[in-house]
Amino acid sequence: MRVYLRLIKITSALMLLNLLCGCWDIKEVQDVNYITALGIDYEDGNFIVYTQMLDFSYVAKAETGKSDKPAQVWTGKTSGKTLNLAISQIFNSAQERTVWSHISCVIMSENYLKTDILKNNDTINRYQEVRWTPWVFGTKESIERLLTTTAFFNLSPLKTLLHEPSQEYKQKSQIAPIRFFNFISQLTEPATTAILPNLAIDSSTWKLNEKKDPKLIIDGGYAMSEGKYNGLLNDKELSGLRWLQKEMRRSPIAVKKDGVYTAFVYLENPKIRRSLKIVHGVPRYQVHIEFRANVTEALAEITETEIEKMAAEVIKQEILDTYNNGLKIKSDVYSLKHLLFKQKTGIWKKLQQSGDDLLDENSLDLVTVKVNLEYVGMTKLPKKS
Repeated sequence: MRVYLRLIKITSALMLLNLLCGCWDIKEVQDVNYITALGIDYEDGNFIVYTQMLDFSYVAKAETGKSDKPAQVWTGKTSGKTLNLAISQIFNSAQERTVWSHISCVIMSENYLKTDILKNNDTINRYQEVRWTPWVFGTKESIERLLTTTAFFNLSPLKTLLHEPSQEYKQKSQIAPIRFFNFISQLTEPATTAILPNLAIDSSTWKLNEKKDPKLIIDGGYAMSEGKYNGLLNDKELSGLRWLQKEMRRSPIAVKKDGVYTAFVYLENPKIRRSLKIVHGVPRYQVHIEFRANVTEALAEITETEIEKMAAEVIKQEILDTYNNGLKIKSDVYSLKHLLFKQKTGIWKKLQQSGDDLLDENSLDLVTVKVNLEYVGMTKLPKKS
């Protein structure tokens, strides 16, 4: 009897196993189109969408070692009267299922940035497959060319500045990379300016077998506030911004004495403090910064105290120059007005309603910079003259 019951149980279990569907609808990596980058342009009343696709089987091989063949990159280009219509055109010739959840960067042309991007980005914001974490860039370059600019050593395009800007920024902090959710947050926050890195192509620095080998670079940034385009400032015009970005890790300056280069200094991890005073009903802002610094090159007789003092002067001047460059395009590049909005909301509302400019050349009335040298190399410098 027991043997009979055991046989019934085994037979029932085997029959139930036949009912399991398994992974009958699973898709292999080669059977899916993965969009890795999205570009958006605007021309003659039409939205133009560029897409980048990679062969992920190649990416897996490239991550285990260098390839002797360049990576293959597919780019798509479609257009439509709305962004959603332009994106929908991609499916017409996609051949396989297209997945959008692997997008790691979004490039927006200057023409597109001049539109109402908070409204036009609605498709990206709503579509559930697109994450809110891609890096975002602005550009004046051909988006198609940016999407096909290669990495070094035949590595995957995922190993370029387009998809991994943070590593280069940690080594030399200039314009902080920004993710999509932070960009949208800053565009919708009152009295806040978003600085969108400007992606460009450097065709002069690198060569491969004596032939030019273009690479991606960040050259300045686009200032935008409350969803509106303010203007583009290049690296030199935005040189002071790096000192007031909390993401800043390390950045260099050259120190001159009597017009001659005397030292090269790297500054690290700033301690930033901003303050606000209301003087006769007018807001006045103060900025206080302290740095740790390392000397990487000393070209003349100079003391540590002199380097600290001259480095502080260079930084202060860069901060003031960048502030004034922002005023020229009617932009608050340091988001100083946000301090007024947070601390003195009533005054901010009153000034907003009056239509008066909340910033002028006198609004930033104090900048103090302190530099503390921590390392000067194997060859010591005198402390004081």
